[in-house]
Amino acid sequence: MVAGEPDSVRVKFINGQWLVRVVEGGRLAHQLFNIHAEAEAFAEEERHRLGLPGEPPAAEPAEPKRRGGRRR
Repeated sequence: MVAGEPDSVRVKFINGQWLVRVVEGGRLAHQLFNIHAEAEAFAEEERHRLGLPGEPPAAEPAEPKRRGGRRR
């Protein structure tokens, strides 16, 4: 339960997966996705269902930097 928090839908990249966090009527639910587009589609459906405005997609995570130079 998330007392006092307004209804909301958020998408966040955590530990290699996309988390969609939905707060509805003070209750928290979440859904995990491996594919960013699927998470965004689910989040948009939830926003529509709750009558919330759309939001821009969450940013893709940065590519990990590789160490070392080129080997010859």
